[in-house]
Amino acid sequence: MSRFGRDYLQVGMYTDVLFPEFGVHFIAVNDGVDSTRGENEFTAIRNVFNEMYARDTSKKIRATWQSKGKSGEHLTTIPPYGYIKDPEDKKKWIVDEEAAAVVQKIFSLCVDGLGPTQIAKWLKQHQILNPTAYAYSKGLPASNKPTADPYKWTNETVSRILERVDYLGHTVNFKTTKQSYKSKKKLWNDPADWVIFENTQPAIIEESVFIIVQNIRKSRRRPTKMGDMGIFSGLLYCAECGGKMYQCRATNFTEEQKYFICSTYRKGKDLCTTHSIKNVVLHEIVLRNLREAIQYVSQHEAEFMQEAADISMRDRDAEFARKRDTLAKADKRIAELDHIISKLYEDNVMGKLSDDRFIKLSHDYELEQSNLKSMAEVLRKELKQQEQQKTNAKAFVAAVKKYTDMQELDAAVLREFIDRIEVSHADKKSKTREITIVYNFIGAFDFTRAIEEARNTTEKQQKTA
Repeated sequence: MSRFGRDYLQVGMYTDVLFPEFGVHFIAVNDGVDSTRGENEFTAIRNVFNEMYARDTSKKIRATWQSKGKSGEHLTTIPPYGYIKDPEDKKKWIVDEEAAAVVQKIFSLCVDGLGPTQIAKWLKQHQILNPTAYAYSKGLPASNKPTADPYKWTNETVSRILERVDYLGHTVNFKTTKQSYKSKKKLWNDPADWVIFENTQPAIIEESVFIIVQNIRKSRRRPTKMGDMGIFSGLLYCAECGGKMYQCRATNFTEEQKYFICSTYRKGKDLCTTHSIKNVVLHEIVLRNLREAIQYVSQHEAEFMQEAADISMRDRDAEFARKRDTLAKADKRIAELDHIISKLYEDNVMGKLSDDRFIKLSHDYELEQSNLKSMAEVLRKELKQQEQQKTNAKAFVAAVKKYTDMQELDAAVLREFIDRIEVSHADKKSKTREITIVYNFIGAFDFTRAIEEARNTTEKQQKTA
């Protein structure tokens, strides 16, 4: 019986329902079960004990995997595309140079503005074997069977490669889980619950490139109804409502007439204002800012590194303080609501509060408490993520050194430098607006002010001399 199955419900369905219905003669010699002799009263109990054994075994195996994963060992038996097992130590991964070059190319194409589907087409056009076909060609283990077309890449495969933290040289464990030992379906854990061990194998992708690609993936660009896909698509946000800004154009519009508008305003004119800004104006502002950034960082690298670190620390501390204060207030209110709901229950039992009134009040308080708990959970996750984030001024400097003379903008350049652009509403009297550029790695940084201060400092030094 234990070999037939250890799910007592499923075994019972077969032995008590399906087998008699189809005339199946079922015999379990060691358990003394023979369906022709009639029902055995102890069979159901024996099935329960068989399942208990399976459950106990599952717990022991899970505990072993938990211990292994928390110690920093790889839990996957097959290394990701780009790595192979070290012949001298099977627990370690080493770089597979041929496959790693393809991984680096995939990231490069993404930085250049291509999406997963376009990258998959590029790989097929250049006759590059997909990961499964490559593994079979090299005699490596593979988790899937080879497809009819070895050069066919899917956008899902490309997307998974672009999102793998392993390529930074880290071990990432507990990305998936299962509901129970009875289910084979994998469930993805929240990234905040992943256990990451840094620098456990050689990196294939630089951290700066990986962050840029994640920013690109986070703000995927989509073409407009006219087929356009502007270089600023996915980067612009309304400074007041936080909504995305969409590109607008008509068939008779020239390039100079295209503009962006607040998505919230498009939903309802009473919800926000237009915040409209022409593409050419935005292009000029961003290009000027990037030139200023390159100029300042190239000439004052040491000062920039120190100032970026100071600004980041100050902003991060202020944000931490605000979120911690909000979280503390939410936790305090949740505790107060527990006391209030308990008091309501006592008043209802003592007859001081009618049932109808008790139901209404308790429902309102429980709803408030549920919303507060959800908000508190979000705040805890945000605080945890922000604690793990670090300003990487060196990565920004490395990006600047690639563009000593920037003459034109394109999607790749924008996403390498910029995380988002926030557009404020234009002042009616002065007809001016504030544009805030949030850079990758360093956040918002006023390079115009920094250049002016550096110039003033130089002039004072020259006068003193």
